[in-house]
Amino acid sequence: MEKRNRPLKNVKVELRHSPLALKVIMTVLIIFSMAALITLRWVHNGIREQTENLRSEAAAVEYANSELEEKTKNLGSVQSIQDIAKEELGLVDPNTVIIDPN
Repeated sequence: MEKRNRPLKNVKVELRHSPLALKVIMTVLIIFSMAALITLRWVHNGIREQTENLRSEAAAVEYANSELEEKTKNLGSVQSIQDIAKEELGLVDPNTVIIDPN
C-alpha cells in the first residue's frame, strides 16, 4: 500500500442550492433542539431546587435528632425527671410553697 501525502491542489468546493424540504427539516431540527435544551434546563433547575429543599429538611431533621439524642442520654437522671415534670407536666417540687395572689 502506498500512502499519498500530497497536498490537495485545485480542489473546488461547490455550494449547491439545497431543496426546500431539506431547509424545512433542518429548521425543524434546530427548533426542536432548542426546545429540548430549554426543557432540560427547566428540569435541571427544578431538580436543583428540590435538592436544596431536601438538604435543608435533612439538616433540620439532623438537628432535631441530635436534640432527642441528648434528651435520651439524660432521661434516667433525677434532674431530668424533675425538669420534665416541671416543664411538660406543670408539676412542682413538694417542698415548694406556691403563693397564689388570687
